[in-house]
Amino acid sequence: MKKDEMGNKQGAGKNSFGVRMFFLSIFILFLSGALSIPFYFESMTLWYKFGLDKTMLRGGQIAGMSALVMFFMQIILAVRGQYLEKHFGRAGMTRFHRINGVIILFLAISHVLLVLAPEGITNLPIGKKYWPEMIGAILLLVTAVIVVSTNFRQQLGIKYNLWRTLHKTLGYFVLALLLTHVLFVSDSFEHSQLRAILILLFGALFLWVITTKILIHFDKKH
Repeated sequence: MKKDEMGNKQGAGKNSFGVRMFFLSIFILFLSGALSIPFYFESMTLWYKFGLDKTMLRGGQIAGMSALVMFFMQIILAVRGQYLEKHFGRAGMTRFHRINGVIILFLAISHVLLVLAPEGITNLPIGKKYWPEMIGAILLLVTAVIVVSTNFRQQLGIKYNLWRTLHKTLGYFVLALLLTHVLFVSDSFEHSQLRAILILLFGALFLWVITTKILIHFDKKH
């Protein structure tokens, strides 16, 4: 009996390892595709930059695309679902969700600083003409609020139920801001194929979240 149990555990372990490697491969593929965009679909702003300015601007775009990918992962980590919890563990996913939030904030700040640095502090994109950039500023602010309130909730005296409600609400608000910002802030996404892929990915993520939430609700009732 003990041998059978050990065999089952080993089989489950191998299965979980295979599932983890599969998702890791998908993540690497997704990240590689996102990071290639600033190179294969150059924005017009890069055409007029040279030397260090061009390097910083491209680096800012790379940081922004990395933040986009990590935010996709953040939503998946937050929603989880029974299948992912089975193979990755609920505690591990929760822990990485918190760490990933800090990574996203770091990438978002790097994105802003590297994009603005070549233009200079006196040329901040402020006004109706720069509404996509203004949405980006709101996005950064909301992201900072989420990360700070999560990591310093007790120190700030925020009750858990209030934090949980705000965390979920702001998380989905960020999702809407992120899609709008990415679609309109750079002319790279004026290419129809890129725009279609991004909208499709956001749509797939939305459907996955809804489906997973329904399944979780159904499992709780039964």
